[in-house]
Order: sequence, then structure tokens, then C-alpha cells
Amino acid sequence: MKLYQQIWWKKLFERERHVHVDTLKDIEAIKDCLLHLEDDTKLLLKKLNELEELEKERKVGTKSVIQINLESQSKVLEKLNERYSFFQNDIDINGLRLRQISAEFLKNAKKHDVHVNWKFNW
Repeated sequence: MKLYQQIWWKKLFERERHVHVDTLKDIEAIKDCLLHLEDDTKLLLKKLNELEELEKERKVGTKSVIQINLESQSKVLEKLNERYSFFQNDIDINGLRLRQISAEFLKNAKKHDVHVNWKFNW
């Protein structure tokens, strides 16, 4: 039998990693993020509206005004990209939290012989 097929070898390298999941803490963090979501979206919408106005002005502007307009767009885009990146990271982190909560739920349901009709396939 080959080395990698032996049970002791598999046990040595294929350890199941148990990550402690504090579901209540994760639920609270997700709720907190959702409560502040409106603030983030308002700021992002404000910046997008600024960018939209600048783009409209650029399309009808003269050559001398276009350069100033593009510099203004650059500043707005820089702030917009930064804020959107923060927003996206927050949503991604909370998605991971929800996955952990779901995995913990399925583990607990299986442990207590509760049959669940759904599976999450992330």
C-alpha cells in the first residue's frame, strides 16, 4: 500500500479544523452592519450623483473646462472607489459570518437528529 493511502498518514495530514463560531456575536455584527448600511449607501449615492453631474458637464463643456472637469471627476472617483471598497469588504465579511452561522446550524441540527430540508452550497 502506498504511503499516502495509509490511514495513519491520512490522520497525520487530514485533520479536521474546528473553528469556534460565536453565532450570537456574529448575528449582532451582521445586524450592526445592516443598521449602518443606510449611511454608507447615502454617501455612495451622493458621490455617484456628483460624478453623474460632472460627466454631463463634461459632455457639453468646452476644451478648457473639460480638463478641470476631469480633475474633479478623478477626485470624486478616488473617494467613491475607496468608500465602495470599504462597503464591499463589510458585506463580504458579513457573508462569511452568515456562512459560518449556517454551517454551525447544520452541524447542530445533525448532532440533534433534526432533519433540515435545505443545504447551502456556497
